[in-house]
Amino acid sequence: MKRSRSRSSHGTVTCRGKPRAEAAMAKRPHQPRAPRWASDRRALVVEADPAALRLCCDILEAMGFAVATADSGIAAVMAARKELPDVILVDLQLRDVPGREAIEWLRSNPALLSTPMIILTMSSDDEADVAAIRPGASMRKPVSPLAMRQAIRAVLR
Repeated sequence: MKRSRSRSSHGTVTCRGKPRAEAAMAKRPHQPRAPRWASDRRALVVEADPAALRLCCDILEAMGFAVATADSGIAAVMAARKELPDVILVDLQLRDVPGREAIEWLRSNPALLSTPMIILTMSSDDEADVAAIRPGASMRKPVSPLAMRQAIRAVLR
C-alpha cells in the first residue's frame, strides 16, 4: 500500500490510500468490495495510541475509506485542511492539546462545520463532556469493530 508521510514538530500526519484507478487495479478477487456508500470517502483519525490508531485505520480501510491520520491536535488541523475528510474520529487524550480543544480548532474551519465527528474516550468522566460537544457521537475505547462500523454509518446518514 502506498504511504506518504510528513513530519513536523507538531506531530505526524500520515495519509494512506490509493488513487481510484490504482486501487481498482490492485483489487484481488477474494477481497470484498467496499460498500457503495463508502466509495471515494475520506476519513481522518486523530489518535495518539498506535494500537488504537491501527485498529481504527483497519476498520475504515475495510469500509472503503482513504484514511489520513494525525497523532496530535495541531497535526489534525493541518491534515483536515489538506484532506477535507467525510468523517473525523478524535481521541480526547492527545499528546499536545486536550481533544476538546482540537475539536474546537477543527470546527472553526468553515469547510468542516458539517463534517461528522466520532469522539473516542477512555473514561466515563469524559462522556458528559462528549455529550455536550455532540450527542450520540462518542465511543468508549477499546472500540469494537462492529460498533465502530455502525457508528460511522449512523453519522454519515
